Amino acid sequence: MVSQPQEGLRTLTEGDPGAPLAIVLLHGRDMCADDLAPFAKSLALPAYFVVPDAPGRTWWPIDSEARMRRLQAGPMELSAMDPDGRAEARARLDAIVQPLARPYVLVGFSQGGMLAMDYVLHGGVRPRALALLSSTRIAMTDWAPRAPALADLPVLVAHGTRDAELAFHAGELLADFARSGGAHVTWLPFDGGHELPLVVWRSLRKFVLALPPT
Repeated sequence: MVSQPQEGLRTLTEGDPGAPLAIVLLHGRDMCADDLAPFAKSLALPAYFVVPDAPGRTWWPIDSEARMRRLQAGPMELSAMDPDGRAEARARLDAIVQPLARPYVLVGFSQGGMLAMDYVLHGGVRPRALALLSSTRIAMTDWAPRAPALADLPVLVAHGTRDAELAFHAGELLADFARSGGAHVTWLPFDGGHELPLVVWRSLRKFVLALPPT
């Protein structure tokens, strides 16, 4: 993958810059673009891949002590959490998406999935499809009235039944929320944890290849 600066963010790219479809992949908390780049490249899809780095390995600040306290009670469901920095994270993502000037698929793992959904709900450039991998709802007071923005959008939601970070039920609720907005949801529960196993790789590849031609 090639490293390119984008609005102050380091961004890895792969594939033909002139491809008619782009795929933007957002990593999770305490990760970087290099962690997700091999997964992106291995998909071997006819697309231009863009994998941005979050500043400081997180899309918005996380209170680590509060997070650890929540985890002591078990895997988390974060629908009541309204983190500071969401607007800034959306603006960073928009600065990456806008110059693509073509149809794109938005994929997010964990915190990256939260940002991906937040971006679409707040009127960001509408993707051809949305894939939310091991993620959860956040800021539901804000999200709930924005659900109609998802109407007719293909959405893949994948979540591990043994996820020790984000509760499996959080993934089920995320899929239900997308359905409530009129999205065409593909729900993928899998036997695993907070990860991107082969079954998710296969399902994401199939999901993208099944999209109607641009």
